[in-house]
Amino acid sequence: MIASCAVEIPPGTRVEARISSMEIIRYDMQKLPFIARDHSSCYCGLFKISCGYVHGFAEFELPEGSHPSDLVKWASMFRALKGMELSQVMHYIQQHHTLWGNERMLFLHEAVNNLLLNLEQSSTSDVKLNREEIRAFLMQYALTYYSF
Repeated sequence: MIASCAVEIPPGTRVEARISSMEIIRYDMQKLPFIARDHSSCYCGLFKISCGYVHGFAEFELPEGSHPSDLVKWASMFRALKGMELSQVMHYIQQHHTLWGNERMLFLHEAVNNLLLNLEQSSTSDVKLNREEIRAFLMQYALTYYSF
């Protein structure tokens, strides 16, 4: 089954907002609190895509035995998104679906949807996630980190 990549930009969202940064972190699952022991051998992590001070997140799971450099290789194809406007990102995701595969496309789709939701909410809320606080928390549990 091929997933749909129909991401709609909600009315009122700043479509001219550009992707300013992306980060991907592979966790040490044995250090994370509240993780069941049967998941402690997984290689899981978090992808963060940002437009300024507003962020979108998506979690991922890599096959057990994956080398840390596999994460960089796996995520490096998203590097082209940096600097793109959100409307361009949607088009780019659709264009590269076949090349990236369903798993990566769905993963990026989730992160962009979360970013769009957070952008929409940021216009009506004064609450913004502090980049340094997010990074400090994530780095406490990081095994592999890649920023682009």
